[in-house]
Amino acid sequence: MIPAAPSVPDPSPPHGLREISPAWITFLLLAYTASAQFAVGTEIDRLVTDNAEHNRFSSQEVLLTFVRLSVIAWGILASFLQALVLRLIYMGIVKGPAPTLRFSWFWVLLGQIPFIATVIVMGLFLQPEATGLLGQAWIRILFGTIAAAIYIAAAKKLFVAPMGRLAVLFVVVVVVNSILLVSGSSA
Repeated sequence: MIPAAPSVPDPSPPHGLREISPAWITFLLLAYTASAQFAVGTEIDRLVTDNAEHNRFSSQEVLLTFVRLSVIAWGILASFLQALVLRLIYMGIVKGPAPTLRFSWFWVLLGQIPFIATVIVMGLFLQPEATGLLGQAWIRILFGTIAAAIYIAAAKKLFVAPMGRLAVLFVVVVVVNSILLVSGSSA
């Protein structure tokens, strides 16, 4: 008689979960990076003007383009790294089925929708100088807390996890986000 093979967990996603389309991630990345561009636009212009005499590029326009492309690249990289870190924290705290990196990235970008909507409303109805409010630490922490709540809500809906562990995950994510966002605003 042959001994039974050890059982392997089913790799299929829970609750008939389908894979997230890269098109959705791309769309949300475009919306997020465009919003970030608009939110820091006046600050970038001021930075380029203030550093005109130390400009190592051929012109201010080239420097401006470089800085804008850097904002886009950083937005993409930061959201991806945040998704990776949140997934690892989730796996460490919740212990059980965990989101794939693609799901985690999608949830991080879903968490940016309140920021995107705020930037759109500010751009349509307020003066451009009003976007300076978005750089304040308490606003960044507020958006980080909302994004963490969206991430946890998505995880709760799609993966069965104890509410206590999700609450601990929420607190850890908010604390980590707050530290990073405040240190980023003071740098």
